[in-house]
Amino acid sequence: MNKYQHKPRMIVVSGPSGVGKGSINTKLREDEHLNLAFSVSMTTRKPRNGEIDGVHYFFVTREQFEQAIANKELIEYAEFVGNYYGTPRKYVEDQIKNGKNVILEIEVDGATQAIKNEKNVLSIFLMPPTLEELASRLQGRQSEPLDVIKSRLDKAMLEVPLKHNYQYVVENDTVGNAVEKITDILEKEKAAICQNQTIYDQLKKLITKIVKEKYMFFVENWEVNIKTLKDKGLITTKEYKGFDAEDKLINTLTENVYHRNLAHGDFKDLLSEKYLINRVERLMFKINFFSIAQKYDD
Repeated sequence: MNKYQHKPRMIVVSGPSGVGKGSINTKLREDEHLNLAFSVSMTTRKPRNGEIDGVHYFFVTREQFEQAIANKELIEYAEFVGNYYGTPRKYVEDQIKNGKNVILEIEVDGATQAIKNEKNVLSIFLMPPTLEELASRLQGRQSEPLDVIKSRLDKAMLEVPLKHNYQYVVENDTVGNAVEKITDILEKEKAAICQNQTIYDQLKKLITKIVKEKYMFFVENWEVNIKTLKDKGLITTKEYKGFDAEDKLINTLTENVYHRNLAHGDFKDLLSEKYLINRVERLMFKINFFSIAQKYDD
């Protein structure tokens, strides 16, 4: 067993309205080993049927919300369709001090503020499988008029390109698949106590095997190329000494495959050696063997 002490974090789970943040977080809440607490947002909108003040939201007046902004009592805030939404700082900080991971289920505007201004933030962007599916989910909301739904769809078109500001992008094709992926991310990032190997760890072992069996010539050639760059003064001695070609190749391939499948693929493919051999073969053409720095595959 691979057990380690988890490190409590602020976890931003965001994405376009209607992507399914609430359904996913409800399911995540059921897994006690994730050690989650959920922030309670403050808003100036009116409560919907069944919503309870202090449980679903802190419902306040516009004047009270603007006072909280002035007093820097909010981690993030945004205004949408005439209403303010924000995350009270004290509740989140108290939960983290008590050893809890705190999930912020927030809109993209607010998430951008949190990612930029707060330390130790783990950021996850939820993507719909298609825009058509997103429209269908929003139209299924009986509590909102058509003009609000249209506003949310228009806003989604502007928000999707911002996914690159997040550490992880996860497709919500089904709640079960998305929850499995997010759980693995939390374990990989040591935000949750992991008692078995993560999918990421297993993936890395398989890619290590593939590299050692098929691509060591490229590793050796990469090392020669980087030494040449150092000898020509194009990189520093410190950069050269910190470079391990085999480790760099394995990590680059693993991160590329992992992130791609979070955003677009079936997570179970990550444990298929046949699938991985094919993926690695294609990715090898994108590795720059004349540079230390590498890019992710979209």
